[in-house]
Amino acid sequence: MNIISDNDIDEDLAKQFLSATYDGINLLPQVPERLTENLVAAILNVSEPTIKRMKEDKQIELTKSSILSYIRGNFLACRPLDMTSSANKTTPNSPISPQMTP
Repeated sequence: MNIISDNDIDEDLAKQFLSATYDGINLLPQVPERLTENLVAAILNVSEPTIKRMKEDKQIELTKSSILSYIRGNFLACRPLDMTSSANKTTPNSPISPQMTP
């Protein structure tokens, strides 16, 4: 049995797969089209000040369709970053204590 690491994942291919998988599925059932900053913050699991900044930077609008587009474009964003080069890599990175080389 082969086990792949996070570094072996082709992010573009994974986004294409997940996008195709979620086609036709309502990811936010019973959520109205117009949303409040509080509700968007809860959906995206971020703070209200973050939502205000995202709105000011025109990253999102307070609509269901805008939030769904943002989710589809960023659903791999929580993946831990590999901060080491492959030549210096001796241990796998942990999201709790990332390995960083100076």
